[in-house]
Amino acid sequence: MNKYNFFITLLFLVFANCKPSNDIVSIKVKAQNNPIVAKFSKQDSTISFLKFPMTVSILNKKKNKIFIKDVDYIYKNAFKSLSLGSELFTTSSEGLRKINDKSNMISSKENKVYINYSRHYIDTSEFFQGRLKEYSLKMLSENKDTLHIGTVKEFKAKHAELFNKLTKNDSISIQFLDGKELGERITVPVKW
Repeated sequence: MNKYNFFITLLFLVFANCKPSNDIVSIKVKAQNNPIVAKFSKQDSTISFLKFPMTVSILNKKKNKIFIKDVDYIYKNAFKSLSLGSELFTTSSEGLRKINDKSNMISSKENKVYINYSRHYIDTSEFFQGRLKEYSLKMLSENKDTLHIGTVKEFKAKHAELFNKLTKNDSISIQFLDGKELGERITVPVKW
């Protein structure tokens, strides 16, 4: 009976010290100070989408390097739920650069910070277009189809209800490659 108790105790200690896989790669997402981008549809004379910037920080706690395979932004607002492919960017002296085969690698114990822009499509309802009318008028008067309309913090202060309807319960999901093997997919909520 003592051997049996020893074996059970040993198994308990082994499993108690095991960490779940999501502790091996850590992802944190939060609002970023780059400007929000509004895209104007001249055909409909409406704002077709808003791009909200966020910082995505990825910490690789593994003993080997990992690679970012793909990124999805998951929209779960009051009007629809969908998942769209998304791109990560690094910052350089020339501005934002889309990640490539070299910049998608995260070495062991390395923390990399990326910029991501969501793409929140705006329907033509008065609820949305009425609240964004000042930006539409500005783009029409300046003959532009794109406009920087302030930071997330500024937009939230000015259009809190609209912002919450667009971004509530959104998350970002990243699929990793572990060497040549398909690694884990980690999904985390976006914190604005």
